[in-house]
Amino acid sequence: MKINILKLCAALVSLLIGYAIVHSLSPKKELTTLEETTIIEQFQFGNEADLTPECIYGTPPYEVRFSAYQRPDEELKDVNYQRAFCEKLPNLGATKITIDFIDSELRERPVALKFINHDEANPSADILATGQVINESFHHSIPRGFIQNRLDFSKAGFYTLVVEFGGGVVSEDEIVRVPFEVGRAL
Repeated sequence: MKINILKLCAALVSLLIGYAIVHSLSPKKELTTLEETTIIEQFQFGNEADLTPECIYGTPPYEVRFSAYQRPDEELKDVNYQRAFCEKLPNLGATKITIDFIDSELRERPVALKFINHDEANPSADILATGQVINESFHHSIPRGFIQNRLDFSKAGFYTLVVEFGGGVVSEDEIVRVPFEVGRAL
């Protein structure tokens, strides 16, 4: 009888171990369509035709296209949120920013991004040096040709995205400054 109980216990332990192994090797649960829609829905846009040439910054080959998308809880009247913004972002809060690198050779270069909040429109380098850095990142390369950031702006005012190519000491040509304003009337 004791042997049968031991065999039963051994069988149960084997089943549990087998279940744990199979479960750990199984692929992660995919999002259902409803869950995926909820996550992606916030930044789904279909009208890219409104992106203007003014949204391109820098000089060849160091050119970037800046586009920002917002979906606030309370939309402002007469503002088309189905388009990309570049110079003026109407609302505070969650904002998806995309930086497209126009020259395909830039994809192999390291890039540093720095978002700075400051007090003046079109600031000098000295003013940027004293501004508040709200987000920064470094990328060894840009294989897809663009970088996306999601920022949560909590303060209205002037901002500049500084894009530095090269990953070290860079010349002035390798720095692109993208000034924009957040949370003020268009």
